[in-house]
Amino acid sequence: MDWERQWAGRLKRVQPSPIMDLIKVLGQRQAINFASGLPDPDGFPLEGLREGAAAVLDMDWRAALQYGEAEGYRPLREWVAKDLSARGVPTRADQVLITSGSQQAIDLVGRALLQPGDIVLTENPSYLAALQVFASFEATVRAIATDGEGIDVESAAAYLRQPGVKLLYLMPNHQNPSGISLAPERRRPILEAAKRAGVPVLADEAYLHLRYDPGVPEPLACADPEAPVITVGTFSKTIAPGLRVAHMAGPPDFMSRMGLLKQITDLHANSYTQRLVHRFAASGEYPAHVASLCVAFRKKRDCFLDALERRLGGQATWTRPAGGMFLLLWLPAGRSASALLPRALDHGVAYVPGAAFFPGGDGENTMRLNFLSPALAEIEDGVARLARAIAG
Repeated sequence: MDWERQWAGRLKRVQPSPIMDLIKVLGQRQAINFASGLPDPDGFPLEGLREGAAAVLDMDWRAALQYGEAEGYRPLREWVAKDLSARGVPTRADQVLITSGSQQAIDLVGRALLQPGDIVLTENPSYLAALQVFASFEATVRAIATDGEGIDVESAAAYLRQPGVKLLYLMPNHQNPSGISLAPERRRPILEAAKRAGVPVLADEAYLHLRYDPGVPEPLACADPEAPVITVGTFSKTIAPGLRVAHMAGPPDFMSRMGLLKQITDLHANSYTQRLVHRFAASGEYPAHVASLCVAFRKKRDCFLDALERRLGGQATWTRPAGGMFLLLWLPAGRSASALLPRALDHGVAYVPGAAFFPGGDGENTMRLNFLSPALAEIEDGVARLARAIAG
């Protein structure tokens, strides 16, 4: 069978992830890992999950091990709706869909809205796996200029007025790969522009809760609750990614169709882990758990930034994220992070070359660095190795 002739055209548009390729390499050699997208497993609430797992099986095993509603476990949907409402986004439980990770939520939105040739607007840089989703639906991605305060509002408004634009995708808080957050004064204008243009906004809030600087981050949708915003959130970063429990919420007329789409995709999210996540999220332990994560992760972020300043000050520039997991580093113009990677691996440190995150076609001199995945004791040594690799 000649499978190359059998593939659908949309599959040919999906390129391999350099992150997944690099994970394969790291499985064969030792290196301090600044490359992965993995949260720190030391932050997983193991004891709470162990107790919750036993309790779910003891008290609700028939439903936990059975098929469930396509829209998700009702108490969990109610918890998400209450949490979003408390954060300034009035939401009812019937506006919430539980998904198998936030990646599935992005995919469902793409399936619902995108046809071949439709235009998706994104930040530049943007989340690689979302770009892959949009490519799989044969959409055209147009990158909008981004600075240290997020997407440029005037450029975005101009693009939104153009024909064929079907979706605006943003990571408003501590985005992947740069860690940058959209400035408060830009949020309402960008939503007003989208509302005038009749273009829905997909707000990926995967890192909303991981805030290390003063201030409480807000979901993008609370800047204008009447705007057509689809909010995606996840428990992967605050509880554990292996549970694959996330959620999406949006306008009622949009969400009324999402349950059907979820049903024909995989019937429903995992009945057991939904109950486990709800039990932990609704417990009195959850806020303190998230707060403790932020304290521990702030130490890693600060250690990483301090090491970069001492080892690479004057040789490179980088973002200084207020939260999240990542920062983006720029090498001097003309340098290639992709070409540098083999030497970095020889020095025993790994990162992800940044070009794949830039749908605008630039970014060859950038690298994404995860400051949470390595152990705190590894950060200084890892940055020193990176500095030696850059110095050549």
